[in-house]
Amino acid sequence: MAESDPTCLASLIYLLRERFYRHVINTALNYLKLYPNDPVLLFFKAFAALNEGRFQEAVRELNSLRDKPQVCLCSVMALLWAHRQRETTDGETVSELESCLKTAKRTAGEKALYYVALLYWILGRTHKAREYIDKMLKLSNGSSEGHILKCWIVLTSENDAERAQATRYFNSGISDSKNVFGLMGKIEFFMARQKESYALNVISQIIASYPDFIPALVLKMNIFMSLHNWEHTAEVAERILELDPHNIKALQMLSIIFAAKDGDIEKVKEYLQLLLTAVEVTEPSTPSLHMEVTMPISRLSGHNKDVVQMLTSFLQRCVSRAPEDSAIISELAYLLTLQHKYKEAHKWYTKALNIDSDSVAAISGMIRCEMMDGRVEKAAEQLEFFHASLGGSAEIILLQAILATKKGVAQENVVVLLKDATELHFQTLQGIPHGVDYLQRLNLSFLLEVVSMHLASSQDMPYDAGQPYPFGLKHASMILEAVIKAAPHVLPSCYYMAYVKFLTGDQAAAQHFLNLCMEKDPSMPEIHLLQAKLHLHAGDYSKCFSSLESGVSYNFELRQKPQYNLIKARALKRAGQLSEAIQCLHMVMSMPGVKKIIKGQENLISCSERVSLFLELADALRLNGEQHEATKVIQDAMWQFKDTPEEMRVMVANVDLALAKDNIDAALNALKSIMPGVSIYVHAKEKMACIYLERLRNKSLYIACYREICEQLPGPHSNVLLGDAFMKIQEPEKAIEAYQEAVKMAPDDATLAKKIGQALVRTHQYDKAINYYETAFNTSIKDSVCLELAELLLKLKQSERAEKIIQKALDHEDSTDLTTMINDVKFSRMLVTVLQARNEQCLEKIQQISEVQQKIMRRLPFEQPETKDEQRKVAAAICCEQAQEYRRKSDLERAKQCYSDALSYIPDDIEIHLQLAELYYEHHQLDYCEDHCLKILKLNDNHTSTTMLLADVLFQRNQKEEALKLYTDILNKHPDNLCALVKFLHMLRWVGRLDEVLSFFKNCEAYSPTVVTEPGYNYCKGLYYWHAYRVREAMMHLNQARRDAEWGEDALELMVHISLNPDKKTFGGEVFENSEEGSSSSVPLVPDGEKLMGLNMAQNLLREFHPRSRSGQDKTTILYNLCVIYSNEPKQMESAVHVLSDMIERKVMLETSLLVVAQALLLLKQTPKARNFLKRISKMQWTPGIAEDIEKSCLLLADMYIKTGKYVNADKLLDDCIRHNKSCSKAYEYKGFIMENDQRYKDAAEQYELAWKYSYCIDPAIGYRLAFNYLKYKNYTQAIGVCHQVLQEHPDYPQIQTEILHRAQLSLRP
Repeated sequence: MAESDPTCLASLIYLLRERFYRHVINTALNYLKLYPNDPVLLFFKAFAALNEGRFQEAVRELNSLRDKPQVCLCSVMALLWAHRQRETTDGETVSELESCLKTAKRTAGEKALYYVALLYWILGRTHKAREYIDKMLKLSNGSSEGHILKCWIVLTSENDAERAQATRYFNSGISDSKNVFGLMGKIEFFMARQKESYALNVISQIIASYPDFIPALVLKMNIFMSLHNWEHTAEVAERILELDPHNIKALQMLSIIFAAKDGDIEKVKEYLQLLLTAVEVTEPSTPSLHMEVTMPISRLSGHNKDVVQMLTSFLQRCVSRAPEDSAIISELAYLLTLQHKYKEAHKWYTKALNIDSDSVAAISGMIRCEMMDGRVEKAAEQLEFFHASLGGSAEIILLQAILATKKGVAQENVVVLLKDATELHFQTLQGIPHGVDYLQRLNLSFLLEVVSMHLASSQDMPYDAGQPYPFGLKHASMILEAVIKAAPHVLPSCYYMAYVKFLTGDQAAAQHFLNLCMEKDPSMPEIHLLQAKLHLHAGDYSKCFSSLESGVSYNFELRQKPQYNLIKARALKRAGQLSEAIQCLHMVMSMPGVKKIIKGQENLISCSERVSLFLELADALRLNGEQHEATKVIQDAMWQFKDTPEEMRVMVANVDLALAKDNIDAALNALKSIMPGVSIYVHAKEKMACIYLERLRNKSLYIACYREICEQLPGPHSNVLLGDAFMKIQEPEKAIEAYQEAVKMAPDDATLAKKIGQALVRTHQYDKAINYYETAFNTSIKDSVCLELAELLLKLKQSERAEKIIQKALDHEDSTDLTTMINDVKFSRMLVTVLQARNEQCLEKIQQISEVQQKIMRRLPFEQPETKDEQRKVAAAICCEQAQEYRRKSDLERAKQCYSDALSYIPDDIEIHLQLAELYYEHHQLDYCEDHCLKILKLNDNHTSTTMLLADVLFQRNQKEEALKLYTDILNKHPDNLCALVKFLHMLRWVGRLDEVLSFFKNCEAYSPTVVTEPGYNYCKGLYYWHAYRVREAMMHLNQARRDAEWGEDALELMVHISLNPDKKTFGGEVFENSEEGSSSSVPLVPDGEKLMGLNMAQNLLREFHPRSRSGQDKTTILYNLCVIYSNEPKQMESAVHVLSDMIERKVMLETSLLVVAQALLLLKQTPKARNFLKRISKMQWTPGIAEDIEKSCLLLADMYIKTGKYVNADKLLDDCIRHNKSCSKAYEYKGFIMENDQRYKDAAEQYELAWKYSYCIDPAIGYRLAFNYLKYKNYTQAIGVCHQVLQEHPDYPQIQTEILHRAQLSLRP
């Protein structure tokens, strides 16, 4: 039997509810092949035939089923319903059927009761359906099928409380997952409750069991549509068409997707043609269904004449099949109004009213036609009559607004009507999931007409920053956001949103929407006019003219539009072509309907544009020196626009004209004449205040204007204006008082507390600022309040409080609302900043943020396309933050992938390319680094940071001259680039030409004389003096840089090293200490007392070192433990080794940690361990970042080899030092020592000579050794010269005078 088939009845019921009657007949016939003579199938077939109008055939079949127990009751009921629907009722037959129905009721079994309840429910008579299903449930003792049907009945009832309980009946009726009809009911319930994820789970169960069950696929398609998941919706629709190429629902959905999501009119027409053909072929006998199928498309694509013409032809065929159907006739008339064929539409609306005098669509349509056809008075009478009788529908109120506009009613009244109409309209959409029905009810034509009326009363150029937007503009923006969220790429919506964004100053978003419009229909002239306005506002006049000409190329008549000429005149005026601009404006003013409104041409130009013409002409005349003519134009404008919303603009222009003549008194008198009762009073006072401040420099009169506003118009807004005025003149204390007065009047306004917080920060009252921010935060959680408070707490090093604030903002139920998700990403990124400030791991948190941002990016094109560019930047920034975390973990591959992801969002972002190049540089992949540097320089050939990085790459490749040339070029262009100067100084030292930097110091001082006081410059000088062995000067300059935020960390680190080791000894080395001859160690330059003083100085410096960054704190730990090691206390040194060993395990500042541990181990006499650590460092690849650590390690290891007589090993290490740093005097000294021990005195002298040169002839021990070796190979003159140099700096230096100088002098005597 058909009842046992899991999908048979579910299919038939679904098709009956959708009114696909021919599909019901065909489906029943197919199943009758499996279940011959099944009475249920025969009943559904007959009932469907009855709905198709095949009365005789249906009655015959239903009569044959009257004796079938299962369907006897519903067959009689269906016959009764059929006879009552007839124009002429057969009374005898009806009486006989009523009698039969009474008899059947008494004997009906549970199945008969079930099917009659089902029939009543399908017919929409839920009360009767519930009566019969209750009987059935009582008789059957709780049948599962009965519970499921009862749930469906409850679910479709009008009682909200009952609908909420529907799932209880479903759960009672569905004992397993095989009852498809029950599962479909659960899906409907979840959809009604907006629980789409639950609905998807249930539909997946059905499709898994019955993959070709089309009703389930249609439901899945609708679920995806309600989630705004356009791609999956389209995929399911395509799958349905593979099973049924003529499926009406799938073809309708694809037509809607191409209209709403893609804005692809060609595809819309293609699928619409397939839909119209399919509906005529598969459902030929239901004209009302034909109309309903096309209505969503007409509401979405009513702006396209081709689509409307296709629908009009189709509806005309429908009318021919159902000439007495009022709804179809009204829909045809609606399509004619979209084509502006008002007379023809009026005829059809009249016919519809003759059929159904209560048709609201016909009434409102007829009034609209009369209004648009110029019969305003008649339309007004009918509107008044029908409004009284029918009440206020959204359409009727909109017509009232249109009528008010045509009658010249004040704009404030029109705006109120538009607001009421929109609110009523949106109320009808509440609770309806996003889908076909929602888009039909949304009715874009209605909403866009409201938007158009708002924009017609707005000014035609962007509002000034800080200027309040009129309600109409904000209302239009709100409407368009809802429209674009529902249908992202409908051409008129995108155009209007571009216009709104343009007026509100969001030029990037305006350009985004304009680009969408250009892609859809570049022939639309309004697009080119708006594009020209954007270029004009940006000051790009050549592109403005180009856009205007582009528009003319599509529509030559554009030249005759006032708007075209107004934009052109503005561009000419701003480009300095005043005569041409004046000529153009005079030509526009002479056009009919421009200077004075002519009946029938009211829509030729908006009121705002008319004012702009007057003002632009006056301004052009003024600039051209024709002051008298300009004054006449302004006076004419003042007369024409008196008592209109545009009066303010004329008044301001008149004031500006007076100011241009330096007639400040006239300007002030004009503004003073505006009394408090006038709508432009506040604007006038603000303009007056501006004159007092900027022209007369009188702060007291400036403030007096705002005080007068507070007196005349007391309220929070007036006090805010006063507070802002005090802030502008740098008096935050008084501003706080004004804001506090505003808070008393509006205690729940979080914005006021935020303003007070900002003012308190300006006055450094941080505790009070935090309290006010928290007040704002608790009153109304707002993004900027939360973020500003967290940032302030972070600056004050209160990271725990900052974290609590952010966590509170994030503490809410999971939400799929896009705006909430965007805010959560903002808060979470701030939370990451807090965690980083505390040096806590935050990679996992960033990954979570990235996942949320990816979801946002998938939804943006359909819900908030105008923010796509901004959110792409956010997504890229998150990827970069993730990459930075992987960089800290030295995970190259993952960091590279994150940077690649970031570049997928912003392919040409220079900073991301630079970070990726730096990553490759850090990991010694110089070729890749160079490639990215060259990519950046193609985008910006003057990008200094990239040029510096490229120079570093060349230097590491041993292309040292090329690298130095790049740095020279940078410093010639930017002598005060201190970062470049520091790196250049290092490079010059490494190539042995340190003194060449002195000329660049001079250039820097000549370029910017004040640079000598800058911390960065003092750091550079200190670094130079340190390498030049001038310790006192180095410390003096570094001391001036050590408290700076940017340079202080490096300056203080260097000062610590200088304090501990001012004479640059090899700390931990023993070669020179054990030598019998004089050396830099055998006769110490620094006595023990001075060593202790240096240690104390280093420790004092470290107490002032409080870095925030993780790397800075790690550096502090190393420097502290270095001081401990220099103290030479064994127990403390062992503790330091333990701390540093832990850092080595974590690979934190690995090279430095290894070196310091090795030095400590040598002092602790653990030589083998120390040697292993030093070998590990010496095998590392040399990079500028670890150059000092590698050099010190190699020198110390060479010292160890020399001590044990392994001169070959030592020599190799010393050659490496010199290869990387030609200024390494200590390496030359060690090489000289080796040669001296081998009695190669001449070679030793050459090495000591280089050591003496690169130590700037400062170290007397090196001088002693040099003189000694000169003496040994009998170069007495040179020996005497060096001895004099040493004695000049160190007169008491022991042994050199007696052992070398005197002997050399004696040797020279004959």
